[in-house]
Amino acid sequence: MEWSSIPGCPVDVPVVLRGLLDPDAAEMAEQALDWLVMSGPMSISATMPAVVPYLLRLSADPSVPRRNELFGLVLVAAALSAPTDPDNAWDLAVGGPEKDHPERALCRAAFVADAAWVRRLLADDELLAGLQLGEDERASLAQAAGL
Repeated sequence: MEWSSIPGCPVDVPVVLRGLLDPDAAEMAEQALDWLVMSGPMSISATMPAVVPYLLRLSADPSVPRRNELFGLVLVAAALSAPTDPDNAWDLAVGGPEKDHPERALCRAAFVADAAWVRRLLADDELLAGLQLGEDERASLAQAAGL
């Protein structure tokens, strides 16, 4: 991955991703990742689509520290990458038109490309047991992956 080719993305993303594997650095790395992949409280950054494959794999590994928090970020990515309904004024006001947010379509494409990992996560009883995942979150994730 050529991280510097992503607009606004620092080249040290691999350092942050590796930090997610270190029990001593995982919390700080997760906070840094949050800043990298979110461009605001309700919007994903251009970096999110490139990070989704890593998040899916890390969330699927029970040995990864802060696994639940990373899966939470997967759920946020799925929800915020949903297409905006052009006929819904509220949806447009909150999310803006699709043409202004290509990162959403790229994020959905990343989920679709890794749909097998999404299926694996949705079937992971150990992961889901402690999260009290609602049907809306499950549906959002499945829809993002085209399932």
